[in-house]
Amino acid sequence: MRNPFIAGSWVKGENFFGRQSLLREILEGDREALWVVGARRLGKTSLLKELEYRVHQSSQSPWAPLYWDLEGSADARGLADSLLGSIEDSEAYRRAAGIAVEDVEGLSVTEMLTALVRRTLRSGFKLLILIDEAEELLTVLRQDPVVLPRLRRIFQKGPDLRVVLTSTRRLARVDQAALDTSPFLQGFSPPLYLTPLQPEDARALLARGRFASEDVERILERTGGHPFLVQLIASRLFESQDVTATLEQVGSDEMVGNFFSVDFQTLEPTERFVLEEVAREGTRSLREIAAAARLMEDDAEPILFGLRMMGYLTSDGSRYRVGNWFFERWLKRTVTPRADTARA
Repeated sequence: MRNPFIAGSWVKGENFFGRQSLLREILEGDREALWVVGARRLGKTSLLKELEYRVHQSSQSPWAPLYWDLEGSADARGLADSLLGSIEDSEAYRRAAGIAVEDVEGLSVTEMLTALVRRTLRSGFKLLILIDEAEELLTVLRQDPVVLPRLRRIFQKGPDLRVVLTSTRRLARVDQAALDTSPFLQGFSPPLYLTPLQPEDARALLARGRFASEDVERILERTGGHPFLVQLIASRLFESQDVTATLEQVGSDEMVGNFFSVDFQTLEPTERFVLEEVAREGTRSLREIAAAARLMEDDAEPILFGLRMMGYLTSDGSRYRVGNWFFERWLKRTVTPRADTARA
């Protein structure tokens, strides 16, 4: 039996687990502009690829999906190039929309999007554009600030266009810019959160390895359902068949530490402070966190909600702790002691 686990790459179809309510909300809900926020390696690309896959598998769907990865786009020309590349890569979209690459080659990104909406509608479908790595818009904003208001006007057109943005929380910084128009994310907010896998979904994934039930529960307890960690541990456990050694190996893996380090930097300073505070103390209440961060409790609550939804924190209702054992272990190795503790 070959190793059935996929660590570090996107998945779809039979390899995709969970997220059913989120998929339904995106495909069947009333919102035409959606922003899905998730931590790194929590499955944002897999979500978009699964949406694309499900629409292609359905003969009843009104949508023609197009996956668009913004990574490296940098400016208006780069956005046009990456969108053109997405069209080139998706024969299924070109066939559904009745469009050829030559029909839009040489257009600006806004002209291209407008043409795609029109051609897709003319073919009897509505355009579902699935945008990955949307943080790249922050770079575009610095290089070509006039582009974002133009994109926003197109993205908010509906109902013939549905736009799904996926990103980390960093994208929220785009609304700190002094644009002459409405904030870019107005209409996309409030965001939807990509959470860790629910226990039943993680168990269904781990069932592929035919592991002992106590090993499955131990993996769930250590990972908090984080899909990257679940897949990585399961893949290694499938080969080693030693859960204790595998957990220790992953906990000491430099690659995993680097992942946490980069992910941590996507958060805002206050969010990082909260996580360090909780890791330092083990568990903290809302009141204790707010006092340490010098925030009103009403201001601390939405920060804690976002961190909990993305899996950085977990809560028993009154106290918060770090969302999984591996991240807590990394935080405790890197967190600086309190000033008063250092002097003691």
